[in-house]
Amino acid sequence: MNEEKLNYLEAIFLIVIVMITHIILEFPNVIIKDCGTSSFINIIFITILVSLFFIFICKLFSPFGGNNILAISEYVGGKKLKKCTSIIYCSYLLFISSVVIRNFCENLKIVYFPNANLLMLIGAFILTAVIVNKFSSGSIVKANTLLVPLILLTMIVVFVFSIKQASISRFLPILGNGLNKTFLKGILNIYSFGGLIYMYLIISDLKNIQDLKKVGLTSIIFSASYLLLSVSSLLTLFPFLVKGSNVLSVYLSTRTIRLGKFLPRIDTIFMFIWIFNFLLYLSIIIYYVKKIATETFSVKNKSSLLYFTAFIIFVASLLVQNSLQTYFLENTVYKYFALLVVFIYSPAILIIGYVKKNKELKKAKVEI
Repeated sequence: MNEEKLNYLEAIFLIVIVMITHIILEFPNVIIKDCGTSSFINIIFITILVSLFFIFICKLFSPFGGNNILAISEYVGGKKLKKCTSIIYCSYLLFISSVVIRNFCENLKIVYFPNANLLMLIGAFILTAVIVNKFSSGSIVKANTLLVPLILLTMIVVFVFSIKQASISRFLPILGNGLNKTFLKGILNIYSFGGLIYMYLIISDLKNIQDLKKVGLTSIIFSASYLLLSVSSLLTLFPFLVKGSNVLSVYLSTRTIRLGKFLPRIDTIFMFIWIFNFLLYLSIIIYYVKKIATETFSVKNKSSLLYFTAFIIFVASLLVQNSLQTYFLENTVYKYFALLVVFIYSPAILIIGYVKKNKELKKAKVEI
């Protein structure tokens, strides 16, 4: 991520904050709507699948000695495939960042700033992310390492307070909307781990490439735990969500927390923390888009590239006309985009590269 390599903890937190950002916005809601009261079973199920998938990905990376997906694409199909992969990755990151920032700012406006100009809110976030990227990228890493434990703590607090209202009946029927929704169609919920796209890039930034498997699996466990706590809290506090109410997921839970007369409501504190969460999320995306473009297209003027990236995100976020379109883009278009890029396209390149590499190694052994 920075000029220096990432250590084990820094790499984990980078992946986790990306996944948590989506959990705060919509993922728990979507899973509850799909699976109902069996949501927690579905999360455990997809976590196991994604963990096995990532172990397989680590195996595919093993012959390449720390090269990321861009370098492997070039090895498989030359510069043309590398450019194709770079364009797909940049498109993916720019698309989801514009949708997420639009969604978050819309909710922020509704809840806290009803008289604010949406354009100004979005612009403020993007401008701040640009300023952060103008400094050493190490500042993003350090800030992220400090913030992620705090974000994880907020969900633990929400869960602890929701336990007081817990009732087993709110988790029944245990199979929710049925076996089909929980296990068959429910497999598609692996897109909740779309943040693993950074694992295809981050390997070249690790101090120790042997940490890749530990970083990935730990990130998956952290993110799955956060998602599980979020879903459990929502089911406990708001069982009506099973019927499909559209709300800002985790924020609803914070509104129920009371700490006596001194702090009758602390949801503002949570939102303040999440604002920093989204700023870091956006900063990380801009950094990686800039890095991918620089690595592939040999861009010399990095400042111009930074401003151009921010401009694309800003314009794309304004193209969405209303919250219904935002919801559709984030929970339908993004869902299949993530499945295609993270779980189909990237593994396909690695598989071809792995087979090609092994053939070369076997041929070299025979010649010796």
